[in-house]
Amino acid sequence: MTQEQDFKKLQQRTYASYHQDGLIDLIIGLGIIGFGLMMAFDSSVFSMLSWMPIIFYVPFKNRITVPRIGYVKFSSSGVRIFSGIFIALLSFFLLAGIYYFVISGSVSPELSAWIREYYLLVLAIIVAITFSSAAFLTDITRLYAYGLLFLLIFATGNWLGIEPYIYILATGIVIEAVGIWLMVRFLRKYPLPEQENAHG
Repeated sequence: MTQEQDFKKLQQRTYASYHQDGLIDLIIGLGIIGFGLMMAFDSSVFSMLSWMPIIFYVPFKNRITVPRIGYVKFSSSGVRIFSGIFIALLSFFLLAGIYYFVISGSVSPELSAWIREYYLLVLAIIVAITFSSAAFLTDITRLYAYGLLFLLIFATGNWLGIEPYIYILATGIVIEAVGIWLMVRFLRKYPLPEQENAHG
């Protein structure tokens, strides 16, 4: 029983190290920045920045993380991937449902007016729930902090009457800065093996 517990602890530490490279944070930050720039300049060109970094996650993971700490296939990886897809779909349908009920007039005029006025705050609540669910399922605990960050910045920005794109960009920049800091720390902590450095 002790060996099994030790193995689980080792697996948890390895999993935590595997996601301390900052890649997830950089992708999230770029996505939010892209969304903010799209709102600021009213241009769909920046929408590419919201989703395109996702396609580089696996190549960068294989290029940066795997050579340093190796590739570990976790027994629960399939469950985690399925859970992540489920969370993403649930968030999408929740947003789509709110949009449908507001547009179709299925909710009261008062509630519809409130959602229209505070739609970004509603979005922040959904994003916070999504981040918290993802943190719970993946054990990447800093995602809890990102969910709280969304709520605090969006609520403050809305209360102060700041232009939405400003606090959206601020949120993305904060998360991007965390990602850069994690990446730098990861590269220092896990340098490439000497034989790979020799060929570099």
